[in-house]
Amino acid sequence: MIQKESVYVSDYILEKLSALEGVEYEFDGVEVSEVTDMSLVMAAIPKGTLANVESAIKKSCGLSIPEIQKSSESSDSSITFWRLQNNQVLVFFAYEGNDAESYLKSKLNAPVYLTDQSDTWAMIRVKGPRSRDILERICPINIDKDVFTVGSVSRTVMEHIGTIIYRDEDDSYILLTMRSFGRSMLHAIEVSAGNVL
Repeated sequence: MIQKESVYVSDYILEKLSALEGVEYEFDGVEVSEVTDMSLVMAAIPKGTLANVESAIKKSCGLSIPEIQKSSESSDSSITFWRLQNNQVLVFFAYEGNDAESYLKSKLNAPVYLTDQSDTWAMIRVKGPRSRDILERICPINIDKDVFTVGSVSRTVMEHIGTIIYRDEDDSYILLTMRSFGRSMLHAIEVSAGNVL
């Protein structure tokens, strides 16, 4: 009788990798960096329950559902809602774990359907006094400071790439593109910076 040696498959561990490997650039006072410490979860609101959902969320963390293309922040500024369509809200919040849905469910305490979108997107922050100058060359929507005010959020196309743009501070914007287009968006920002600065 021949004894066979037992063969075991190695224990593999999946590790979270950012879309752009934590890239950071500086162009004459404008910082361009990947956002790696935030999560993004889609909250779908069941039809006819908006008032109940808003009431539950307001009670649990002080958040209100914003108007379309606007955002709202929780009372402790840890969670931001972006509203881009009627019955859905994108929830942007500081969280680096692997169970963003569970974490958010306990925070919101509301009857919504949650889907983690974090690894779907490349998130890039463009920050600095001339950030708007760089973005105006590639962004077709009006991002004038008096029109696209702090807290504004919109879907658009930048350099043929579907993008969400969010203005989080006076001179700071966060761009979200599908993960596979992250490098292309980064290149578009670099080229624009080279032409402007």
